[in-house]
Amino acid sequence: MEDAAFWQSIQVQCHAHAQRYQPWLGDLVAPEPPFAIVILGAPGVGKSTLLRQIVHPLPLPAGSTPWPVSIFTQEPPVLWTDTPGWSSDQVPTIHTALAQADVGFWVVNQPDSSPPELVATLKNWGRPVVKVVNLRGGETPPSTPAQGNIIAVLSVRLMPYNQPRRQEWPDGRVEWDTVILPADITALQTLWHQLLTHQQAIRNVNQLLGMAVQERQWAEKQGQTPVFPAPVLVKSLLLTLSPGGLVSVLLSVGTDLVTLICLSRRLHLPITRQGIGRVATALVLSSATVGFLGLGEGAEMGMMALGQGVWGGITSYGLQRIARTYLQQGITWQADGPDQLLQHIYARLTPGSWLHAWVGSGLNIDSKQS
Repeated sequence: MEDAAFWQSIQVQCHAHAQRYQPWLGDLVAPEPPFAIVILGAPGVGKSTLLRQIVHPLPLPAGSTPWPVSIFTQEPPVLWTDTPGWSSDQVPTIHTALAQADVGFWVVNQPDSSPPELVATLKNWGRPVVKVVNLRGGETPPSTPAQGNIIAVLSVRLMPYNQPRRQEWPDGRVEWDTVILPADITALQTLWHQLLTHQQAIRNVNQLLGMAVQERQWAEKQGQTPVFPAPVLVKSLLLTLSPGGLVSVLLSVGTDLVTLICLSRRLHLPITRQGIGRVATALVLSSATVGFLGLGEGAEMGMMALGQGVWGGITSYGLQRIARTYLQQGITWQADGPDQLLQHIYARLTPGSWLHAWVGSGLNIDSKQS
């Protein structure tokens, strides 16, 4: 685990980036409430029973939970939220609870019968999820591996169980008695105490993941504005009047670079290294060919100049289209952009740890190949 100074530096860069985009995206950094864990799952899997094992005594009547219930505990210092069982009419309520939580405890029975919509929601949520398998009867723990933002799969027993036991005596007699297996959430308790020691890291990564999603959506919207006609007309006119050769090449490069800079400022999207190769290739191809179209003599020279101007307009239009895609993808990859900071965090974490695997899943990196 990295020291507090590292995470503090990440937080400072994150705040600086958020402040720069506040005029267009609003407050990307929210004030920090208590560390929050939300408990969710299908109806009747034992969500409220789990909360009763955590909070003693729980000041709520037994039975199903028709609305979210939040309780703060001093030890551990966590805001726990129990949610209703997943159903179509409860989706908005559960989404609200997820938006306010740092970690999710996803309670399931064995076999897992969670609705596909719930599974997809947790995957898209991106924040750490602990899959809690509620063993009933004499069920054996599953061997499901953790993957993506599911950082652990733990088995617990939320209710006592009378386990039959067979005894054989030396004289051949066989007797049966019953052993009571008590409720046991020890593995989960150990894990959530580990999560609390990593809460600054969890919150920083959650914040960066959320910022990346918001910025991509905003950048995509910015990129949908119509192509600006002025650069197309200016480049077409300049190249029509140009004598061709090196002069035309320099004019083409110059107008394309000015177009890229103006487009970046107009759309409020930064020029970054991410994807710059495609834009550079487009610029080289358009400029390398345009200089030769104006070469000629007499009437031929006039036609070549006209062709050079038309080609300049076409390449200016094409460059704007390519540049928009490039600028949209680059917003989160600035030096203090969320994806760049996530990449920095991923490189500093211990390979094989749940935190390393989770951050890698947010960057779509296969931890097995990292």
